[in-house]
Amino acid sequence: MSHYAGQGFEREPFSSSPDPTFLLATRQHGTCLQELEISLRLRRGLNVVTGDIGTGKTTLCRSLLRIFAEDKSTDVHLLLDPHFETTEDFLRVILASVSGLSPEPGLSLWALKEALKQQLFRLGLVEKRLVILVIDEGQKISPENLEILREMLNYETNTSKLLQIVLFGQRELEPMIEAMPNLADRINVRRRLRPLSFSQTRQMIRYRLAVAAGNQPPAVSFSLAAMTAIHLACGGSPRKTVRLCHMSMLEMLVRGGTRVGLPEVRAAARPDTKPPRTRRAVGLATMATIGIVFGGLWFSLKAQGPVLAPGQSTATTAVTPAGQPAGQPFGQPAPTDIPAAGPQAEGSATPDAREASLRTEGLSLRPDQADAPEAPTARVSLLPQRDQGPDVRSKVDTTRPPLLQVEARVGAAGAVQASLADQGSAAQLAQKAAYSPPSR
Repeated sequence: MSHYAGQGFEREPFSSSPDPTFLLATRQHGTCLQELEISLRLRRGLNVVTGDIGTGKTTLCRSLLRIFAEDKSTDVHLLLDPHFETTEDFLRVILASVSGLSPEPGLSLWALKEALKQQLFRLGLVEKRLVILVIDEGQKISPENLEILREMLNYETNTSKLLQIVLFGQRELEPMIEAMPNLADRINVRRRLRPLSFSQTRQMIRYRLAVAAGNQPPAVSFSLAAMTAIHLACGGSPRKTVRLCHMSMLEMLVRGGTRVGLPEVRAAARPDTKPPRTRRAVGLATMATIGIVFGGLWFSLKAQGPVLAPGQSTATTAVTPAGQPAGQPFGQPAPTDIPAAGPQAEGSATPDAREASLRTEGLSLRPDQADAPEAPTARVSLLPQRDQGPDVRSKVDTTRPPLLQVEARVGAAGAVQASLADQGSAAQLAQKAAYSPPSR
């Protein structure tokens, strides 16, 4: 090509077409090609070659056709697409290719088979010709048409097969053949092409450059780092390797160089990779992930474990200072002589009359709320908030008269508390309370 004339090439070194000239005779490709040629010349019948996408099946197929193209006693027929809706259509195409004539449209399946058999016997026995049918993209063939190929193998003489068949297909063809044991037993050559190793990849690149340059040494070369990067990026696939080498050479021409290095390979492979995300997007994604994790943890632990909340449970415990009875104001000594109310106080004066008599003396039976602070208490609940339970606190009965208590501080050295509950008359209570304690 004129585009590569300045680099000393006679043709494009990394063309995507399956040119047999650029086929590197590696151990697996060279061995497979030789085995196929021997099997076809010996008229052994069926041969199958499978492999992953881009492992060189089509190039190997073209190389096989080139080998027999110069043989005047050989008829080679190539079928590129073996997918047909019916078996009749499949037989019509093969019969037309072998005989060179279009079969009549009204022929049945049996008539098509008989016509093909007559043509093969005429070519093989009368004209002594070698008839080869090469089918590419064999994974597209249906099981019914595979059965037709098996029946074609029955067209034989005592010494050889009349029709030689070579199937090239992807790995999907293998389970189809395994499902037909009567067909798998008739395969003579069965090969699976594998990806190239690093050494084979390096040999293929150098071989293509040498073939494209012709009789003179190539003016363009690939560095060892570049070939290593190409092999790692393509995984040994010949098709991907050829494409990446082509893009790397274009990058080299744009930069005005004559040697493909690692920067050119990286620049050529960059469009095939996904663009990296920006730092802002990465940061936002990280923050969102952290928020979701901690939010889920918070809601999952919200109603579990001990909860410190007042008045949330029925199982509560009043907490007071050590040695202080519950209900006693904090800082005041406990009462030492408090007579208990009993049946003998039922006949005494009513509480209203006693309170009226004490009020004349400046006393009151009701405690001063400002001077008697409420004892601090705390409630600890060991039950979760959602489990409140029944309320077992009893309601205060306000219909019964409360017990009368009189508390007074007496003496400077100590404190004496006296509580009168339904005892004595109003005059006796006034006499007992005549002594007023000194003011603080």
